[in-house]
Amino acid sequence: MAPHVNDAVVTAIITQSLARVPARPGKTTVERVWQAFVSLQARRRQVEPLNIDLAAAEHYMYARYLAGASGDPTVKLAPTLYGLKKRVYFALGIEQRMATTHLPVLPPSHAVERWGQQGAVAGLADYTAVTGRPALNLGGAASAMLSEARRYN
Repeated sequence: MAPHVNDAVVTAIITQSLARVPARPGKTTVERVWQAFVSLQARRRQVEPLNIDLAAAEHYMYARYLAGASGDPTVKLAPTLYGLKKRVYFALGIEQRMATTHLPVLPPSHAVERWGQQGAVAGLADYTAVTGRPALNLGGAASAMLSEARRYN
């Protein structure tokens, strides 16, 4: 069973990570989100790899970045598909193949997936705000999502 995700803590982590990347002239929201994601990813890998709230925030930020950079609405499906793959790997006892560090892999979590989906929705809004176009670029994130899916095989 997955540890409990505290939504208030996840919100605070997201808010704080974005606040640490100041808005500067010429820097888009999508670029700020990418920098916040990189910071959260480093913190999770090096300091708190088993923190489920940090994992949820990292998933939010990555999905927000990917949707914001691509305008691809299918990014909203990526967290669920990732969670499904994780459930299969856990069921087969091969979850360590998904590890990005030497530490154990967190179990699958519907709450973490939900945060990823929320990030994708926010990212699609970012895409529209930055480009002035609707986020209907189907397949725009396909290459990145395929690369991520193959990473563990």
